[in-house]
Amino acid sequence: MIIAILTSFALAQTPQADTVRLSLDAALARAREANPTLRAERADARAASALALQATRAFLPSVTLDAMGMRTTDPVAVFGLKLRQGAFQASDLALSALNDPAAYPGWSASATVEQPILAPEGLFGYAAARRGAAARNAGARRAAGATAYYVARTYWGAQLAAQRLRALDTALAAARAHVQQATALHEQGLVTGLDARLASLRASEVEARRLAAHADAENARSALATILALPDDASLVLTDSLDAPLPTPPCAGDTTCDVAHRGDVMALRLGAQALGLGVDRAWASQLPQIAAFGSFAHYSRTSPFGNGSGDWTIGIGLKWNILQGLGGPGAVREAAAARDAARARAEAGERQARLEVRSAERMLAAARARVLVAEHAAAEAGQTLAQAQLRYRTGASSITELLDVQTAATNATLNLLAARHDALVASAALAFAAGANDQ
Repeated sequence: MIIAILTSFALAQTPQADTVRLSLDAALARAREANPTLRAERADARAASALALQATRAFLPSVTLDAMGMRTTDPVAVFGLKLRQGAFQASDLALSALNDPAAYPGWSASATVEQPILAPEGLFGYAAARRGAAARNAGARRAAGATAYYVARTYWGAQLAAQRLRALDTALAAARAHVQQATALHEQGLVTGLDARLASLRASEVEARRLAAHADAENARSALATILALPDDASLVLTDSLDAPLPTPPCAGDTTCDVAHRGDVMALRLGAQALGLGVDRAWASQLPQIAAFGSFAHYSRTSPFGNGSGDWTIGIGLKWNILQGLGGPGAVREAAAARDAARARAEAGERQARLEVRSAERMLAAARARVLVAEHAAAEAGQTLAQAQLRYRTGASSITELLDVQTAATNATLNLLAARHDALVASAALAFAAGANDQ
């Protein structure tokens, strides 16, 4: 009694794993927020968007602030410091003062503004960066669709493993019942001892299958916890059953699913547009660049903003690399070739996407038809098992027939579970192929 109390107290003090109830929709919602791979993809997309912001230097002003302090005996520097500070005197023109000045301090503070007026290369570079960022965002949306597919496949895989385990538990209980029944009939002298041995052998086979199914169920739950970024020891309760009505197929009522907005197709198309702008950028690199600038500086002997003098400068500048050898035309040709390759890949990607949709539609249709066949087979197996049990009890058949029918009934149940699982996964695969969850 004392041992039992202590054991109960120890169990009560043991931390219990958190129980998480999950429908498929809840699992999908969690994965969109918590899946680490998807978070990394979205972070990469944000980084690509930041590159476009960096390219705004082509048309937005830049401001530079600068402060500096120094002490020098360099003749030129001393001459310039005194002149800029407004501290230059007639005695500073003496040859000895010019050639061998005493150490002299100086502070300066300045602000410079530059405003591009004409920067065609930078403007096309900015447009290309924006297209590239959009392509990366589209790729992240495709990653979200892939994550949704993997979650659905893993969710239904975990449910299949769990229900397969329950079906084998039922089959094991039935097999052990057959052992007991054969033993009882043997004790009554109605059958030989071989029946009990055969039933026990079949029960051992079912038990071995059940052990493997138990490991599969644990692994499936761990896989789902991993993809949802949950602790491995979390207790998952999956509320959507394989027995639920099959969902409406994606793109129902349409002749084909539209892949134009699929994330990877959009990424390829936007990437080709970015490289097309790269051709314009290569051309624009051979054009002049014009920018306006202005600066104000203050010079002091004691501190950056102490007594002294200041000056300002405004101006406009032109930069034009007129002759680049054959580098300019070579860059244009290279960019044009990259653009053409990207356009070809975009076309190939869209064709591949349409093929994937057609294939997924066929697989879904086959899977749904297979469910109907498996349901009929499972119903027939149940009736056949009832007849076989009656025949064995009445001595009209051997134990071998009953065990074979029991095995067939178990397999029919497992086949139905697998068929429903395959239909649900095929529906998720079609949604993935159509880009329905790319967001």
